[in-house]
Amino acid sequence: MPCSGRRLLPCSTRIGISAGRPAGIWQALAANRPLPPLPAGSEPAPDADNELSSHLYVICGGNRWSKSVRSYQRDVAIDRIRYPSYGAAAANIRACAYWPSQPIDPKVRVSGNGPSNVLMTQNRRDPGTPLTGARQLRAAFGDRARMVTVDQGGHGVYLFGSENTCASDTVTTFLTTGGRPAHDRTCAAEPR
Repeated sequence: MPCSGRRLLPCSTRIGISAGRPAGIWQALAANRPLPPLPAGSEPAPDADNELSSHLYVICGGNRWSKSVRSYQRDVAIDRIRYPSYGAAAANIRACAYWPSQPIDPKVRVSGNGPSNVLMTQNRRDPGTPLTGARQLRAAFGDRARMVTVDQGGHGVYLFGSENTCASDTVTTFLTTGGRPAHDRTCAAEPR
């Protein structure tokens, strides 16, 4: 089924659900009936939309978002110039502008008070979350946190797209033992 035109479900959902499912899935969904069973011996394909759905649930359900299209247009124009790599995309309107509910919990105030169990990771040249913002968050945590800064680009330090041994070993140690570095750590660039 081509992924174009007006459909009942977004393209990512149709692709994720249809993989490994017998014919008739769209009719069942459209009629709000149970999905047909998988063929014997087959494994269900992971739903490709789960990652995006959970991402949107967290960011849209945790903050208030402007509902003004004009405010997004203004922000895109400004951030296109201010942050030419990624600014316009990050400032653009998202599903959160149309989210059906208000934030569930009050905003959390980040401070140096609380348990010392925070490990932050940050690439020096992350186009989506600039290093300056990570440094500000690190300062707000005070001694509660340690930050691992990696001399590489990309959005994601641990597992997803990163092959930096220094950073990966530090994060794995933290996740498996709770041990953090005594001080913030900088990991040098490593060849891929």
